[in-house]
Amino acid sequence: MVRMAGFLVVVAALAAPVLAVPGQRLIPDHGAYRDIADPFEKPDPSLRYKIVFEISDPARDLAKVHHGLERVGRMANLLSVHGVDVQPGDLVVAVHGAAGRALLTDAAHAKRFEGKPNPNIGILSALAKAGISVRICGQSMMAAGYGRDALHPDVKVDVSAITTVATYQMRGYALLQD
Repeated sequence: MVRMAGFLVVVAALAAPVLAVPGQRLIPDHGAYRDIADPFEKPDPSLRYKIVFEISDPARDLAKVHHGLERVGRMANLLSVHGVDVQPGDLVVAVHGAAGRALLTDAAHAKRFEGKPNPNIGILSALAKAGISVRICGQSMMAAGYGRDALHPDVKVDVSAITTVATYQMRGYALLQD
């Protein structure tokens, strides 16, 4: 019985989102930024940053990670590197419109877009691992003809991006749009 309890603790720890370690990048392979010497304004570790990102623009380069998702990774990294304790749920991503294609599985993406794999798979997994919730607008999903099985497994479906954004703003989240 004791072995089983120990095993369950290890499994739960491995399945839990990665919490930010101040001074380290939260999304190591994405969200690049440049260090700025002696900036006038920088993230304040005494604040709790709660942000909803609205992403609707089509990708600038379909062969690369969507610029809006990179921006989310950049913000997560900048916060963490500057000592902000980013907790799971503090950063939420609401995707709709043409940006929805970034949230497809490789198979669904290849089926719809000339056999090309989805370049966003890695960042979607990294965001989820960091406790960043990525959602797709259910209205956009239906309009594009995507089924839930076509979505990356870490993507959640909301009734609409407009209600997600409004709900999080009423909960005190700042809105950053693309």
